[in-house]
Amino acid sequence: MEYITGNTYSDFTNIREGQRFSFDGENAQIVILRKNLDEDLIQIFEENKVFFQIFLKEEIIFILIKFDELKWIDIPFIADEKLKLKFPENTTGYNCEILLANPMSGKLYVKREDKFSIGLSKALFWAAYKQIKNPPKNIISKINKVHSMFSSDEMARLSLGKH
Repeated sequence: MEYITGNTYSDFTNIREGQRFSFDGENAQIVILRKNLDEDLIQIFEENKVFFQIFLKEEIIFILIKFDELKWIDIPFIADEKLKLKFPENTTGYNCEILLANPMSGKLYVKREDKFSIGLSKALFWAAYKQIKNPPKNIISKINKVHSMFSSDEMARLSLGKH
């Protein structure tokens, strides 16, 4: 779906804040849902440099994203067996669309395009490939276990594929 900033979408209507990561094998999308969006936060998401990393633990892939002055955000990702993985080209990484929306109204405030580094893209490819070949079991308990052991900042400090 092609999203337009300022419009409202039922895709973003949720009862709580959160984030999600989707990946079609060559393009990624990160949706961040926040209730209390002020102009400063919107501007940070629109204009500040964004950093991506990947953290692998307990057979779970965690995508990490950070905007200059904000804390790291971690998003668990499980590769679906139907995922058509495309190995990243040597000169460019996977595209990543970043969306910031309000889960109460469904209004999209920020839409920006970025790219994962080639190193992070290759790490994501191989992690997803391995996960598809050997799907993890007890996913929720594994995600909860990792969250109980590591903060998002600790995951970033220990992660792969710095951008």
